[in-house]
Amino acid sequence: MQATRALAHRTPLIRFLGKRSIPESIDHTPRPHPASPSSSLPTSFKQYREAIANQHGPLATRSASSASKPFFVQPAALLNNSGELPQRFGRLRWTPVEMDAVNSGGASLLA
Repeated sequence: MQATRALAHRTPLIRFLGKRSIPESIDHTPRPHPASPSSSLPTSFKQYREAIANQHGPLATRSASSASKPFFVQPAALLNNSGELPQRFGRLRWTPVEMDAVNSGGASLLA
């Protein structure tokens, strides 16, 4: 009986804001981001690439000869053979208990 009285006086902790309304006019004009270092937008993408954009250094300082040469990495340099790593980074052997746990879906650990 007392539980029902306690529930009758309960107020929810969530407060709903009410029905949402869509603004009638939304300004979609481009503006710089508030955290942007410059307070103006570039006039063109080319100007942006030459003046502002950085990709591992300024893009505008590349010479035409270096941009035309293809960049090639030897495939062997990308691969690491796990046999060359120190033993502390090697794979650990599975114990019989671990193998049973995997094969049984973990049910063998309950017993």
